[in-house]
Amino acid sequence: MKLTHLSEPPLEFGGGIRHVDIRFGLMDYGPFDFGMDGAPRRIKVGVVGSAETVEGAVRWLETCQTGFDAKPSRQPNLFPAFPGLSFEETFRCQFISSEELQRTLPRRDIARLAAMPGQREMTRAVVESIVDEIGVLAERTVKPDVVLVALPIEIIERTYNARVVATSNGDEEENGEGGPDLDFRGMLKSSCMKLHLPIQLLWPTTFDPAYKISRKLKESSERRTQDPATIAWNLLTALYYKAGGLPWRLARDARQLRTSFVGLSFYRSVDGEHVHTSTAQMFDERGEGLILRGGRMVEGEEDRRPHLTAEDAYELLRNSLRVFRGQHGHYPARVVLHKTSRFDGNEMAGFHKAIDERDIDYADFVWVQKSMTRMYRLGVYPPLRGSLLRFEKDQALLYTRGSVEFFRTYPGMYVPRPLMLRCQALGQPLQHVASEILALTKMNWNNTQFDNGLPITIAAAKHVGEVLKYVPEDQEIAPRYSFYM
Repeated sequence: MKLTHLSEPPLEFGGGIRHVDIRFGLMDYGPFDFGMDGAPRRIKVGVVGSAETVEGAVRWLETCQTGFDAKPSRQPNLFPAFPGLSFEETFRCQFISSEELQRTLPRRDIARLAAMPGQREMTRAVVESIVDEIGVLAERTVKPDVVLVALPIEIIERTYNARVVATSNGDEEENGEGGPDLDFRGMLKSSCMKLHLPIQLLWPTTFDPAYKISRKLKESSERRTQDPATIAWNLLTALYYKAGGLPWRLARDARQLRTSFVGLSFYRSVDGEHVHTSTAQMFDERGEGLILRGGRMVEGEEDRRPHLTAEDAYELLRNSLRVFRGQHGHYPARVVLHKTSRFDGNEMAGFHKAIDERDIDYADFVWVQKSMTRMYRLGVYPPLRGSLLRFEKDQALLYTRGSVEFFRTYPGMYVPRPLMLRCQALGQPLQHVASEILALTKMNWNNTQFDNGLPITIAAAKHVGEVLKYVPEDQEIAPRYSFYM
């Protein structure tokens, strides 16, 4: 065994200047696409909700113009102030909303929806009502670039909130199919895809912490909200990306191979009885997500787990490489596949066939799983983020969450679990592969705190599946990740 520590990967911001932290990079240098053709300058924000939540969301956007003070803390790097919005600060653009970009659900309709007895029927009716209002905005002469869906509490408690359970480690996760109800978030995002408008869900606790929303309908415990500056950083970053901006990208050496990163996941059909269907989330080296839908799952001969057939694996990666060529004008020199289960023989054969067909010399197939194996260091803090314990040339343990030197603390609430990396095809040294995974954990545009646990390839592929399960197979899917996050 060999223990090493990977340095914190930098990101590129405006002017190609690098910084390890997202918020400080945006404050000091602006977004990566600042000054480039096509970068947002005036983002038109649509708002849909009740009269109360629409007013609150618009008021919050106006408050963001002047910024928020830092949260009092002994770790100032962990909770920096939000400086405000202007052409000279943060995103170097304006976020605007007006009455023609807003739609209000009547109070009577909200009460009727919240009182519907069946979970499935109620979820469908709520989605239909919201989509109708967003559809009105999509047809107007002045269209929004992104839509805030400001949910009333009554709707939250009958849709999303009814499906959430607390796990033993304190995280929240959904009840799978959980009975006859449907996943409100996935269903809403899939329905809005046809309108070509990305959406962002907004809870009233964002603009008014006085609102109280219980964690579960049967419990009185309440959700904790972040400080105003952190909320502004996270939410406005998501809006900037969904409006077509590119806040940051991976910092890469010009001498490195042009690489395409692909994450694979599986999801179950809505009725819970059909075969799994695979999804792929392809990210290019600029950090932009491009969505692909793969073939159906079959039970593996070796482990009885879901796998792609050789033909579907070939088609999926061939289409992925074709999309990459369409974006860049050439094929990548290297392909990296991330998956949360083992690559079986059929998948390996199909992927290698697609790679060999394009004369790509380098490929890495990495099986990534959260591990129960833990390391400990002297004192009360967990191991440093970036700690890498190599067992063999193709297997290692990587801490993507842990104590962060830039924060000078461990920012989490629970004991972090490292990732087990198993490289079933290795085109680059294992330490290089691990460094890339650590960097890819910083590519989540929903969160500006950079110590996310999973690389965006895998995290995004899971989010994509939650939405694609509601998209008919004959319907064209949105290619950009902003419609799924």
